Amino acid sequence: MNRVVELVATPAVALRRFDHAPGLPHRDPDRERAAGHGVHFVEAGAFRVRTLGPWRALDVDSLLVTNPALELSFAHDEEHPTDACLTVAYSDQAIESARAFVTPGGAPVRPLTNRLAFLRRALGGCAPSDSVRFEALAGELLGALSTRAARQPLYRPERFAWYAARVERAKALMEARHAEPLSLSILARDAGMSLFHFARVFGELEGRPPHRHLIELRLARARARLLAGAGVTDTCLAVGFGSLSHFVSAFRRRFGVRPSEVRRG
Repeated sequence: MNRVVELVATPAVALRRFDHAPGLPHRDPDRERAAGHGVHFVEAGAFRVRTLGPWRALDVDSLLVTNPALELSFAHDEEHPTDACLTVAYSDQAIESARAFVTPGGAPVRPLTNRLAFLRRALGGCAPSDSVRFEALAGELLGALSTRAARQPLYRPERFAWYAARVERAKALMEARHAEPLSLSILARDAGMSLFHFARVFGELEGRPPHRHLIELRLARARARLLAGAGVTDTCLAVGFGSLSHFVSAFRRRFGVRPSEVRRG
């Protein structure tokens, strides 16, 4: 018997955990249609899946991407399966580009990357009160699936957990002290890592380098201040930009308007 628990849900996207009721025998249907646009991470166990091609193994080092047109077959080797999956389900309106949900030929099974593993970890920690953060992570997941990047070897579980904790610590530090002149050296030292090793690991797991994450954070804070009526120069200094011209150009690149236009609006 399959069990599905909805962890977080918004009009655009939902987070669900799927597993099997213990002690009850399980029978896989011959064929079934995917419920919709979804990304399915395996958290434990393994099983097999196929569309029209050969069977593909799906385990904790891979994931499944589905779309409403997809028909699949699943197979378990045990009468009492122990696999568990974490699913991010997208509404049709939430999908702006179908590229992430099309896998030409064979089963839509993709290898896990360290970036995707980092997103799986973050998504798995979302609670019903984290709907805004969950939607942001779901958007990042779409971006990660659409990006063609050289795949690096997966970190060992204990090493990955240590790196993920260091990246999360650095992000929390930037969140708390974004107005200060934070340097890569400060962030690396606080994380207990060498400068360039920290920069590489952060970029791989977060999907962008530390300085870009900090700039985006400052720009988001600046926009909120401007919408609340703060002045442009005061906002520039309050969020950590040392140069007004740099702030104006970065803000315009990010939002398509000058800071003064946001304030007037």
